[in-house]
Amino acid sequence: MFAISGATGQTGGAALAAALAAGHAVKAVVREPGRAVALAEKGVVLVKADLDDVEALAAAFAGAEAAYVLNPVPHAAEDVFAAAAKNGAAIAEAIRRAGVPHVVALSSSGAHRTEGTGIVRALHDFEQALRGAAPSLTFIRATEFMENWGSILTVAAEHGILPSMRQPLDAAGETVSAVDVGRHAAAELARPHAGERIVNLKGPAEYSPEQAAQALTELLGQPVLAVPTPREEWEPGLTAAGLSASHARELAGLYDAMNAGRAGFEDIGETHRGSVTLKQALAGLLG
Repeated sequence: MFAISGATGQTGGAALAAALAAGHAVKAVVREPGRAVALAEKGVVLVKADLDDVEALAAAFAGAEAAYVLNPVPHAAEDVFAAAAKNGAAIAEAIRRAGVPHVVALSSSGAHRTEGTGIVRALHDFEQALRGAAPSLTFIRATEFMENWGSILTVAAEHGILPSMRQPLDAAGETVSAVDVGRHAAAELARPHAGERIVNLKGPAEYSPEQAAQALTELLGQPVLAVPTPREEWEPGLTAAGLSASHARELAGLYDAMNAGRAGFEDIGETHRGSVTLKQALAGLLG
């Protein structure tokens, strides 16, 4: 049986669907089982556990032949790195207590760096916390998610503009769909090994903000223009959207890093490309 964290989220949901399709028994580790009733109807075992609850996580991981874990940074955390470190330590300890033989962990491009990558530093710390927690450990270092455009699609549809912190607007960069991340996670759950592996995951091609706007123009049937969001507006806009000041600052720092080329992949491990195009990912969000 596979234990999958974040099963009601983007990558966890995709991982769960792929694992079920491949015929695996699945245990979904969720914070709110009431939101996952549809999963139970598919034969998925639901287990409640918060990311900082070692006892509940250990019970959830018990008996699993492999586990998919992730450490999303809390939106409201006053100190995002402290909050992520607390959760990461709990997840690692729970894996040890449960004796999980194989773990697949979601990480990020740039996670090999100790500074200069904004909020990705939390995933560097997560990798460090997990090292040695299981005899077989795979880190999926994914690039920026295509689905990150989802938060501003209403603006594109209503006003015909696509605000972008990715700049310059014509610069193509690596991006991947959360669907591909989940599918690869499910495949890696079935590939135990000795020691540690790093899998770098990219999308089928590089895309620019201008290409995202063109895809939306075609999908919406109306013109959409990519426009740069001024740097001084990033953090106020993110806090207005509900992020804490700490989260907003470090997320803005990530976009600084991406724009400056500091958030790329380390020259190590395996590299794979997903199949979901940016237009397909945007169509899924609009649908």
